[in-house]
Amino acid sequence: MPPDATETKRRLMKAAIAEFATYGLAGARVDRIAEQASANKRSIYMHFGAKEELFDHVVGDCMAELARAVAVDAGDLPRYAGALFDQLETRPHVRRLYLWAGLERQQPVEAEVAEYRRNVTAIAAAQEAGTVRSDIPAIELLAMVVALVISWDTASWSLKALRDDEFTGRKAAVEAAVAGLVRP
Repeated sequence: MPPDATETKRRLMKAAIAEFATYGLAGARVDRIAEQASANKRSIYMHFGAKEELFDHVVGDCMAELARAVAVDAGDLPRYAGALFDQLETRPHVRRLYLWAGLERQQPVEAEVAEYRRNVTAIAAAQEAGTVRSDIPAIELLAMVVALVISWDTASWSLKALRDDEFTGRKAAVEAAVAGLVRP
């Protein structure tokens, strides 16, 4: 009996998520993905194409999963930022994939573009309704909200070195910053 292709794809995706989140696109190795998935390299190319295509697939799937877990509420962007913060705390691999994709793949991933388009449209509608500031374009405002959510992840290690205690109010601080940012 031939192996179950669906199960092989699931194992490959799980291994690819871990590999790309740890090493990024450039540092990831197809050999390690295949080994972790108990599959052969040929199955990766057969199911996903080249390593870059697999990376894009992984990023797209992870971002779509995140979008399903946290729907944008343009009328309450601070709550959305807090929910996104919580989801990224439980999915650190998604945060890392987002950062790696920004560094290494300077081209859009269609699955991610579709989610952003939906969110930007919702924010633009809230701007037209007067519930969100309208002097900043919706797309820029969404980028700023996301940047605030991941601000500690993107902070310099030199800046992080100044903290000698574990700040437990980061989520509340992000929500407060977003509230100040989006207020009409």
